[in-house]
Amino acid sequence: MRKRPVLATGLALALAALVLSGCSAARYTSTLKPLDDKNLEFGSVRFAMSSFTYERPGVQPSPQLIDERARALYPSVFTDDRAGLPVIIDFKRSDSSLSDGGKMLLMIFTMFGIVPIPHTDRHGFTVRACVLDSLGEPLCEREETFEIDVIAWASYWPLGLLPVPGPSDLPREYRAGDLVEWGEASRNKVNNHAAECIAGVVARAVKSADQAKLRAAFQERKSRVQEIIVDGKPYKSFLTMVSVSKPKPGSTFDLLVYQGDVRYSAKPIDQAVVARLDESGRWQPVTSYLRSARTLTRVSALIENNVPVRAVVQTPETPPLPDFIDTPDLSGPDRMDNLRWNNDILLEAKNRSLERLLKTESRNDLLDLATRIEKSILDLSAQAERAKDRAQAMVEKGEGDPAPDRELSVLCRQRIEILKPVLAAVKYAATGK
Repeated sequence: MRKRPVLATGLALALAALVLSGCSAARYTSTLKPLDDKNLEFGSVRFAMSSFTYERPGVQPSPQLIDERARALYPSVFTDDRAGLPVIIDFKRSDSSLSDGGKMLLMIFTMFGIVPIPHTDRHGFTVRACVLDSLGEPLCEREETFEIDVIAWASYWPLGLLPVPGPSDLPREYRAGDLVEWGEASRNKVNNHAAECIAGVVARAVKSADQAKLRAAFQERKSRVQEIIVDGKPYKSFLTMVSVSKPKPGSTFDLLVYQGDVRYSAKPIDQAVVARLDESGRWQPVTSYLRSARTLTRVSALIENNVPVRAVVQTPETPPLPDFIDTPDLSGPDRMDNLRWNNDILLEAKNRSLERLLKTESRNDLLDLATRIEKSILDLSAQAERAKDRAQAMVEKGEGDPAPDRELSVLCRQRIEILKPVLAAVKYAATGK
């Protein structure tokens, strides 16, 4: 006889908890659907989601999610391989829902009404997809706008669990004990569908493109994957523009070196600039060195028909002094390591190459070298002063860590001290003074 009151009490408590915490349901509509074809392919041609431009930071879906859903949806189209034709995505999103006043009214009805009232969260997307070749020239592009709506209602009564009237393009959602209709599960559902729609935009762009041009561009890009020998061992390398968009003066081709496959998800063990576009629109080879190599390894690019086509790798017996006169790149996050490595090689070049250079170079060449050294010293002095000032400002304001800028200033001064005797020797050999 005691079981019946206990059971009734339990049911009453469960119903009370359900009512007090609220119930909600939602359906989803979308004006765009991805192509429903997992077997979609374009022969051997593959595409890689390589670059994303967002109107503002923090917008979803993220590049990682778009890439993940694209490769899951169309496994024979999209790849993580850097040899895939690069796809750039320009992405805008707008969200709208009830005003504050509307939300207040809805909450009043939710608290005191029995019949839940639906409201809509609207999510608009504008996507422009462009497929490029290795030189940043567009092969095809497409722009589409679509909308995903979340139509939801909520109630403190169990009626909130009833299906929201109308069709749903995505699986419906129901929640007991939660009045927040726009929860994590709903966000994920919208973002996943948006990512798949973006992949579909690219697929439709590719379907309408000149397939012969796509195949030729893909084969040309695949040819940029090259095996090179570093420290007597084979490595894979890839020659690519740093930015996939159309180049402008100052744009560079970099050589990326990998221990394994040449993929976006794999971090290269080394990277070096091997070509740069000059003001006249001509690609010029640039000499760089692989810092990861135990043996001094020089890399550059072979230029054919004004296009960098493959890497050239050499191992000079001694460091050629002119290659290390100019100030190394100090813009990247590894600037300290880069400068420290260059200072060490510059010191070795001074001790092992300077004497022979002074004997073999002409007077004019030596004067040109002296000018380069003087410009480098001036640049290093300016870099050292700016770094010192930044460190001092951090100390005075009590903001940030001054140690990196102090170290940069010291390394610049050290490099100046290495260059000074080189400059004196070069000037004396050229002028006798």
